[in-house]
Amino acid sequence: MIFLCRWHHFCGLLITTTLVLLAAASPSFAYYTIRSISLDTESPDRTAFGKLTWQGGFEITGDDKRFGGLSALQVSTDGKRLIAVTDRGHWLTATLAYREGQLSGASNFQITPLLDLIGQPLSGRRADAESLAVDNDGLFVSFERNHRIWRYAKDAYRNGSKPTAVAAPDGLRTLQKNGGIEAMTRLCDGRLLAVAEKSVTHPNSVDAWIQSETGWQTLAYRTTDGLSPTGATTLPNCDVLFVERSFSVIAGLDICITRLPSSAFDASSALNPEVLANLSDPLTIDNFEGISARRDASGNTLIYIVSDDNFSATQRTLLMMFALKE
Repeated sequence: MIFLCRWHHFCGLLITTTLVLLAAASPSFAYYTIRSISLDTESPDRTAFGKLTWQGGFEITGDDKRFGGLSALQVSTDGKRLIAVTDRGHWLTATLAYREGQLSGASNFQITPLLDLIGQPLSGRRADAESLAVDNDGLFVSFERNHRIWRYAKDAYRNGSKPTAVAAPDGLRTLQKNGGIEAMTRLCDGRLLAVAEKSVTHPNSVDAWIQSETGWQTLAYRTTDGLSPTGATTLPNCDVLFVERSFSVIAGLDICITRLPSSAFDASSALNPEVLANLSDPLTIDNFEGISARRDASGNTLIYIVSDDNFSATQRTLLMMFALKE
């Protein structure tokens, strides 16, 4: 999670659709507005950004006070369902829509609480959920400030089930309060990969771990230009993509999409990601922290990224889709 204190460039609104929906556990109707955006407002027809091809996106606003702070993202294999966690301890689910191959809308928003180990809704600093990994049996959520990983049932956002604790990797408890695990994904072989946002000891890398049946293996994820990993997803071909972010008052905001081949996790303790795309001002960007991937019916690899608005009036919740050039 990062707090950005600045106004953003006008994003070229194309379509505005207002949806009236009932949010789960809400005492009244919640209103959500979907506004289509252009990634490059100076060249709206531009679609190529490094090795990614723009395929639509939009800004989401809602009057439910629980909406915002989306820190991690999972999109179903058919592209119809979105699951996210917020840094104030909630699940968010929605239905996605497409028009002529472009991501065009979202509806059926539902917000429900993440529960603690005794079945109570999370609150305060213990509610700072930052990453999400999915496998066939469950949902793994990492938390900052009070660093930990919990495993939920795969339908916990519907049935309100309580989690179980996952044994923490060495060094997790010593991380900065706002520098915990922000990127997490299941590898194709079933191992869980977790990457921290910050390091307390290494200037050019951050701590990373891989969990297997024998415990956690410690790795180092190389960073450059002040960028830090904030989300991870496993591709259909078993490579792993990351979204990275840097922000400073002087340099502004930078977003980078990087990739590690599946072989990188087998023989080395140093992870050196390849840059696929840089997204920087004046593009329509924000504090991207979630990333997900799937393959469509035509065999195209589709990448989704979502931004965390930190519940701030000067930031936005943006959801974008790209195709990966293979």
